[in-house]
Formats: sequence, C-alpha cells, structure tokens
Amino acid sequence: MPTNKILVPVDLNHDATFGLVFPVTRQLARHHSARLHLLTVVPTELALWPYVPHGFLEETRKLTEAQLQDLGDLNYGDDVDWRSEALTGAIAATIVERAGELGVGLIAIASHDPNFADRLLGGTASRVLRRAHCAVLVLRPGGLWHWDDGQDSPEGQGA
Repeated sequence: MPTNKILVPVDLNHDATFGLVFPVTRQLARHHSARLHLLTVVPTELALWPYVPHGFLEETRKLTEAQLQDLGDLNYGDDVDWRSEALTGAIAATIVERAGELGVGLIAIASHDPNFADRLLGGTASRVLRRAHCAVLVLRPGGLWHWDDGQDSPEGQGA
C-alpha cells in the first residue's frame, strides 16, 4: 500500500486543464508509489443564490461526485491507486483542510490562465499555495514542458 498521498483538486468547470492534471498526477503516482485523492469542492455560495430549491447543494454534490468518479475511471482506471470525493464548502479552505485531514504530502492543482480579477483577488491555486502546510505543485497549461507519459499516444506504447 502506498504511503505517499497526493491531493488532486479538480475544477469540473474547467476541462481545459484535464489534459494536464491527469497525466501529471498519473506519472507522479507511478513514480512515487503514491495514492491519489481526487477532490471537487462545490461552493457553499451556491446556496445563497435567490430561489435555490431545498436540497440543491446536496444534489449538486452527489452529481459532482459521480462526474469526478467517471473522470477518475477514465483517466486512471486500475493503473494507479486513487479515490475521489466531492465536498461542499469554501473552495480553497476546503482543499487545504482536506489535505491536512488526509495527511497528504503534495497538492497537485491546476491553475487557470490568470486574468485581471485573479491578480486583484487571487485565484484558488494562489490561495491554496499560501495556506497549505504541505508541498503544492501548481500546473499551468503551456508548451514549455511535456508532461504526457506516453499512455495515450501510439509512440509511447511499449516504450
């Protein structure tokens, strides 16, 4: 059983990072015999919207958990040891809190391209980086580093 644990927060509304975060964390898990823990946080702020039906937040959490499980199955399958869950709360604070509860040594989080609002308020990855009590790997899409482990490409098979 792996002793290394990596928390992988996943924003299901930003699929542009999926092609980065899953190959990278699969590689890390293989190389370091680590267990991956996928986490999606449904923001409690959703419940503050006007006219939100009773039970909306819990139903959204359950749907999100099922989507995250499907993504994990698709991207990891039985290749690495992984778990997934969806929680409700303040996104960055919940990520940091769950990392502490799980005793992870690394949080691998994708970062959106920064925009003006992120520069003023700080994005989720930035807040996690400032608050975490473990190592944080911030993954940003870009062409300067090739993370693909060859799993999905014909050239990488059998290599």
